[in-house]
Amino acid sequence: MNLRELTKKFEEIKNNGFVPSMRSGTTGIGFTLEMLLGIKENNLPIPDIGGRTEIKTIRKNSSSLVTLFTFNKGVWNIKQKDLILKYGYLDEKNRMALKNTVFYGKDTAQGLSINVDENKNIIQLCDTKNDTILATWDVYVIVGKFMTKLSRLILVLADRQVLENREYFHYNEVYFLTNPSPRGFINAFKNQSVGVDIRMHLKENGTVRNRGTAFRVKESNLTEFYEQRIRLI
Repeated sequence: MNLRELTKKFEEIKNNGFVPSMRSGTTGIGFTLEMLLGIKENNLPIPDIGGRTEIKTIRKNSSSLVTLFTFNKGVWNIKQKDLILKYGYLDEKNRMALKNTVFYGKDTAQGLSINVDENKNIIQLCDTKNDTILATWDVYVIVGKFMTKLSRLILVLADRQVLENREYFHYNEVYFLTNPSPRGFINAFKNQSVGVDIRMHLKENGTVRNRGTAFRVKESNLTEFYEQRIRLI
């Protein structure tokens, strides 16, 4: 199916109005759309735009955070064990842990914050109390990571309603997004659309268990990352 055919299919789905979810829970919105489109996976080969294109479906006005990717390699200016010991706390399993989502302009209780250097195109995790840079990410590397996963994205937005404990969706906005940009990521950080999610703890033997420092975004703000945004319906 090419982009024109896909757009026509989306128009047909929109004209159907609210449709019942075909699966309960948070994944129902994407699963239902896939069934309506007649596809078995959430990325499509679309010949006239080249390569594979992912389809992502979200509820309008969603405040949920989704993980874009994780990236740790070569970014830390402090040993991760020292980071946990200095800024961490005892978690529910009585382990020293550091699990925080840090946003630009919002210091955590430990004094961690995000700094954006637009001249150098870098994102930094900082200790504002001691004026210390703890980690640095190059924006161009971040964009490269993002492009390997979501260089082309069809974003579908749906209104929702619940009737007799069943969720219904009206898929009525569709965007084709391409060309992720460094400026888009910088703006997304400064708009507090993206946060850096630290997820690590010390194991019993004293070594670090790091589940990957994640870049998490509010679903409804995904369009901010792309230079080219075409509304299909």
